[in-house]
Amino acid sequence: MMKKLVSVLAALVCIGVFIALIVDAPPLLLPWIIWFLAACALAVWLWPGGRTVVFVLVSLGLFVFIGALITDISGGTEAVVAAAGVNPEAGEALYWGKGKCSTCHSLGDRGSAVRGPNHANICAIAQAERVPERQAAGASNIQTATDYLVESIADPDISLTEGFSAAMPKAYLPPISLTLDEVTAVVLYLQAQGCQPDLAAIRLPPEILTAAAAEDGGGAPFSLMVQGDPAAGRALFYDDDSPAACGKCHAVAGEGADIGPDLTDLASTQSSEYIFESIVLPSASIAGGYDPILLQTKDGTLISGVILAEDDTQVTVRDKEGGETVVGKANIQRERRHPEEPSIMPGNFGELLTVKQLADLIAFLQESAQAGNSVPTE
Repeated sequence: MMKKLVSVLAALVCIGVFIALIVDAPPLLLPWIIWFLAACALAVWLWPGGRTVVFVLVSLGLFVFIGALITDISGGTEAVVAAAGVNPEAGEALYWGKGKCSTCHSLGDRGSAVRGPNHANICAIAQAERVPERQAAGASNIQTATDYLVESIADPDISLTEGFSAAMPKAYLPPISLTLDEVTAVVLYLQAQGCQPDLAAIRLPPEILTAAAAEDGGGAPFSLMVQGDPAAGRALFYDDDSPAACGKCHAVAGEGADIGPDLTDLASTQSSEYIFESIVLPSASIAGGYDPILLQTKDGTLISGVILAEDDTQVTVRDKEGGETVVGKANIQRERRHPEEPSIMPGNFGELLTVKQLADLIAFLQESAQAGNSVPTE
């Protein structure tokens, strides 16, 4: 009788600890996985006839534990909790996640993107420097740092930080499509970088407030009317003998050249219409850090390419083949820059590529962006 009672108690302890493990109860001195394995070992010893049941419990327990561990490592649980509500924590999750801000921006030592300005202490900088600059430019509506932060999201091209070009998408439009609450949360997070978050100070402008309604009732979205094939697009991208041969200048997921912008995450931040325009009208919008320049030195030498680096005394130019030339500014006879100087990317892809090939390239970039976003990164 006693042996049977002990077996029942061992089984109950094992099941109880299993329940604590799957509901993620607060740990009792040691993690529940340790208690669970110890309880199962004890149950096997005291209840020999129940080894099959214990084996099933151990298998389920390990499955739950490993799944939770993977979720914690990838940040999945944190993102779900942090993204709830309208607060700086939700804004942080959006900044480093759905909002794609970290594709171009870093924040202090966090992140490695350099395409856009570093957002360390951005709210304090906005109050001390950007607001006076915008007011001097006649923007009477920009009275506070919050006004500037909101404007930077609503109309990113209206005021560019020196040294950076117009490349930021409107995050409240497709493909990012932040909601009103999500835009507000991101502003709160940016306010926290040097200021006190203040929800009452955030006034979203009409272009953000009406974005959702315009998307719902503004007609059919951009479409090439042809279904793109990612595999065919990849072949076009990397085949040096294809009419596109994008890989000679661009890289996707580490494969290709670095003469032009990396396109790995392009489709996650820009619409199909933007990508289409960038292929057929490459000079319409130049990515930050790839401004074209044409120089003529005093001896008559012509040097064209993109500006790789520049200071008060010299400029470094990278040409189409990836070669770099350093030119002293004292040796420059004349120069031409964008928009007078077009992109070094050929402007005749609209003639060289069929609509199907354009759709294939866009499909390849969209698939690549989805693959790159399947593993959370920071």
